[in-house]
Amino acid sequence: MDIFANKFPTGNLIYNKDTREFIFNYTHDNPISLTMPYSGKSYISHYHLHPIFDMHMPEGYLFEMLKNLLTKEYGKLDDYTLFTHLSKNIEGYITYQDEHKEETVLNLDDIINDENKNLFSKLVNMFLNNSAIAGVQPKVLATLRDKATLSSKEYIVKSFGDEYPHLAENEYFCMKALGYAGIKTPKFWLSKNKQLFIVDKFTYKKENGDFYGFEEFCVLFGHTKDKKYYGSYEQIAKAITKISTHKKEDLEQFFKMIVMNYLLKNGDAHLKNFGILYEAGMKNRFLAPAYDVVCTNIYLPKDKPALTLLGKKVWLSKQDLVTFGQKYCLLTQREALECYEKCIEAIKMIREEIVQYAKENEEFQSFSEYFIKILDFSLNENSIKTYKDISYGIL
Repeated sequence: MDIFANKFPTGNLIYNKDTREFIFNYTHDNPISLTMPYSGKSYISHYHLHPIFDMHMPEGYLFEMLKNLLTKEYGKLDDYTLFTHLSKNIEGYITYQDEHKEETVLNLDDIINDENKNLFSKLVNMFLNNSAIAGVQPKVLATLRDKATLSSKEYIVKSFGDEYPHLAENEYFCMKALGYAGIKTPKFWLSKNKQLFIVDKFTYKKENGDFYGFEEFCVLFGHTKDKKYYGSYEQIAKAITKISTHKKEDLEQFFKMIVMNYLLKNGDAHLKNFGILYEAGMKNRFLAPAYDVVCTNIYLPKDKPALTLLGKKVWLSKQDLVTFGQKYCLLTQREALECYEKCIEAIKMIREEIVQYAKENEEFQSFSEYFIKILDFSLNENSIKTYKDISYGIL
């Protein structure tokens, strides 16, 4: 498989079925990853794709859909077969062919305003083979046209199953809260029928249509997706300090991301949900916008943080979070406290929006009551004291 980085040749990937080795060889001095600098020697990964390629592999819903489709075509399905099938449609800094692909294009406004409850199934059928995207939640990469800019590009369209009611609205409010806290986020929309959450693909470079390089912290730590819950938030902060060329700004952003994940009770902020963006040449490197943030405690009352902080997976108090900001994010006590208070104000703002939204959307009322209880717990009891878990939940 020939591989290109920033539109130029870089090397090739080979799979040895007998030894179950994935072998990458550079043919040009054009690095594909911060963790894989140019070398005349082969990069060999046993049993799993190299992390920079594994980053694109689907999980959960998408994996099951693709497995059912491709098993009929190929028989036994392995990672290389699945990756080969998806790779020809991957758009980004790294690509796997240099010819232009044919694609179906829909209008962004039509997707946002369509009230058909079967729309997501339609999108999956149309874009399944294009959806080289990780994550357990039902999602698809759809090529949509923005009437405002007259441009077409890929957007992430997410849905949810019966076990996670109101997930699109949940993520919508959580992402709005992040914006109120001054955290960079991609553009996002909630569909009119409340069934879809649509997210701008933030790896596009707006000025010329090229792509930023993007690597999740799973990749940066040399892990595949099965180790996304390994490690700590301190390790990510240390890596940002080492990798970023905008350390002060990025560490402050990261600290606020962590505070908001704790306040919103998002127990799924794992290594794949933080990343680094960079420009060609990899000299300008910076923290990616926040993404994939939801209140998981609504569905899982005993849920805990995905990674450790101060050696524990517990819901830490204000003082412990401020200590983390000072020790690992290069913040003074005053700066850490100011960031924390800005996050508190963001939670208060989104709380009021949820209350008002529930008044206007009766079917959301019951769900909102649990959501508000969790936010109030973060604003009050949990601000003062650390808790192993919380007792509120939808079950």
